[in-house]
Amino acid sequence: MKTLVTGCAGFIGCHLVDKLLEQGYEVLGIYFFTDYYTRELKETNLSNALKNNNFKLIEEDILEMDKFPDVDYVFHLAAQAGVRAS
Repeated sequence: MKTLVTGCAGFIGCHLVDKLLEQGYEVLGIYFFTDYYTRELKETNLSNALKNNNFKLIEEDILEMDKFPDVDYVFHLAAQAGVRAS
């Protein structure tokens, strides 16, 4: 089964990705790296997933995507962090 997780490098998203991978799902993660948090922090959040062959990271802004991958499940967790910035 294929899943899509937007916001995959966020605090909740990375834990969900790890759990889905642990349960044997193929996971496509979408994350748009911004200056709000350091890239290093977000890559640390994804460190387990990036080692897993069932994970693919798509570095793209979902607002700019023309087409989304064909998947069985979608977990939409992408958001702009911080009230003022959103």
